Amino acid sequence: MKKHTLALLVPLFSVTLLSGCIIHVGGDADAHGNSSTVFGGIDIQSDRQVGDLSTVNGGIDIGHRSHAGDVSTVNGGIELGDNVSVEEAETVNGSITAGKNLQVNDDLETVNGRIELQKGARVGGDISTVNGDILLTDAVVNEDLQTLNGDIKLRGNTQIKGDVVFEHRKDDGWDWSKEDEPALVVEKDVRIDGRIILEKPVRLKLEDPALLNKVERRYSAE
Repeated sequence: MKKHTLALLVPLFSVTLLSGCIIHVGGDADAHGNSSTVFGGIDIQSDRQVGDLSTVNGGIDIGHRSHAGDVSTVNGGIELGDNVSVEEAETVNGSITAGKNLQVNDDLETVNGRIELQKGARVGGDISTVNGDILLTDAVVNEDLQTLNGDIKLRGNTQIKGDVVFEHRKDDGWDWSKEDEPALVVEKDVRIDGRIILEKPVRLKLEDPALLNKVERRYSAE
């Protein structure tokens, strides 16, 4: 799983740097620069075009048909409306949820939170979580799905062009029995072009039996 250093604690390229308030972007203006805040959320109304958005303690909401650059937060969720486009989105303690037809040029990442995408979503890079579920409905992901401790559920006509990976801790002597097994649920019309890589035990519910040929178990059962 790729690890990015969130550029949140020291926002370097912000036009707006505020502490202890919510940034609202709306009104008559169509385009705005970058926005950063330490204690507070960021609320982008519909039909806006903005730059990078970052906050440390607060959520980020982007309204319908708006476009943003890199979207990142430490303690807060990211909510994206219908027909939103972003360069990438990442959060440490929070979920990423989106409406229909989300467009992401690069990656979606969370540490402690789920990622849920609706019909028409297209992600150009990876989708990854550490402690969170991934739920995709009629979505296309150009690269991999990766999780450590979350479930993955793929519905409708979702297409994964890369691999689906359940990672494990690198700690020596990890006792499998002390962890709940995550689940992989794949509906019959889902397409996975790559492999299903299991580095730990995973409960499989694959409606298309042919997907079993893609499963690679990279752990030793004890």
